[in-house]
Amino acid sequence: MNKVRNHPASYRDPSGFVFLYEGKYYRQVNQCYKDDYQALKQSGLYNQLVKEKKLIPHIELDKNFSQSDEWYCTLLPEQITFLSWPYEWCFSQLKDAALLTLYILKEAIQHGMILKDATPFNIQFKNGRPVFIDTLSFEKYDDTQPWVAYRQFTESFIVPLLLCVYRSPEMLKLLQAYPDGIPLKLASKWLPLRSRFNLNVFLHIFLQNKVSEKSNRNSAAQPAFSRKKLLSIANNLLSFVSGMQLKPIRTIWNNYYDETVLNEKYVNDKRSVVEGWLKEIPVKTILDAGTNTGLFAKAAATHAETVIAIDSDADCINSLYVHCKQTGNTCILPLLIDICQPTPSTGWHNEERSAFISRCRVDMVLALAIIHHLVIGKNVPLQQVAETLSTLTDYLVIEFVPKEDVKVKQMLLQRKDIFPHYTVKAFEDIFSSSFEILQKIKVGETERSLFLMKKKN
Repeated sequence: MNKVRNHPASYRDPSGFVFLYEGKYYRQVNQCYKDDYQALKQSGLYNQLVKEKKLIPHIELDKNFSQSDEWYCTLLPEQITFLSWPYEWCFSQLKDAALLTLYILKEAIQHGMILKDATPFNIQFKNGRPVFIDTLSFEKYDDTQPWVAYRQFTESFIVPLLLCVYRSPEMLKLLQAYPDGIPLKLASKWLPLRSRFNLNVFLHIFLQNKVSEKSNRNSAAQPAFSRKKLLSIANNLLSFVSGMQLKPIRTIWNNYYDETVLNEKYVNDKRSVVEGWLKEIPVKTILDAGTNTGLFAKAAATHAETVIAIDSDADCINSLYVHCKQTGNTCILPLLIDICQPTPSTGWHNEERSAFISRCRVDMVLALAIIHHLVIGKNVPLQQVAETLSTLTDYLVIEFVPKEDVKVKQMLLQRKDIFPHYTVKAFEDIFSSSFEILQKIKVGETERSLFLMKKKN
């Protein structure tokens, strides 16, 4: 019993719960879910979704780890390398998660089952694609009842996607403030007037909001949906979500390697050094902090099993995710995360969804051309940068951009130089307290230097 630790986010559903035991996550199925679980297996739905890699597979164990009287069986699911949260995803990731949810809903109905909830937290990204992870979200379909998760799906998927389309992709961050979905009442105010002329937007947002307000006042029950009507709604939602597209956006970062870096030779020289080090050091997991367009994340993906590529630019992350889909790159997980303001721990007792820093323990960090943005752009002391990076990794590839660099000079034109200690010597001295400097190489004809470091024991 002392070795079993319940997951802090798995407490709402009486059907079962997730727990950690000896470094692996398991799921307990309770007696009250026995009939639905057997129906899931016997209907053929589980086997079909697993075969299509849309549902996480599991091994069924006849072992009661929790010693609970409610226990029916234990599942050992295929483990996820890195957990991410919906408010860390880009537009296309959330869109693919929505399409997966609707596909599973349709298949469930065809097999005599239905999804009892429709939250994006039921989905994780594995090998470059979304996969459904909550095996206990399925229950027997009752055609006298409406789809109870329709509003949850609308508020958790449709609303944030529409806000991206009509307002800005940055609005996905609202899911951090509204993890149970962005309320229809707010969506009706935030979406522009012109969105009402889109029939699907009107039906699923504005009309549903009016109906729900009227129902709340009259305490009226929702009308039942026939199987045919429910499938029609699912097909309509599939078509609606599939047609959502972002407008092209040009930012300072999404053309970073085309226009804003020093020159093509600098990029090639830097890539040659980094790839050489990647070949020398066997690593499985890499964090590319400030990935921009993902140039070095793509290079790292040929040497590692998992590359977590983070950036604060929503368009960069969306473009990288789309590129990985199109090229079949299954190693890179792009996430919309600002390294200066990484995702905090949230939820009940601040433990349901863990902070990015506590989740991110990798073999190597790539911190290329970001040190000046952290120290000069964000006023983060070098000492704190070194300490934070040392908590994440064993190996560090970091680029130092000195004050003599043209980009730093441009930054200092806009503000007072209050950084007398921002020198390569101070950088080396401070980082040497946490890391051993293995190699230092000047990047081509520039004043920039690349460092390969190893964390000290």
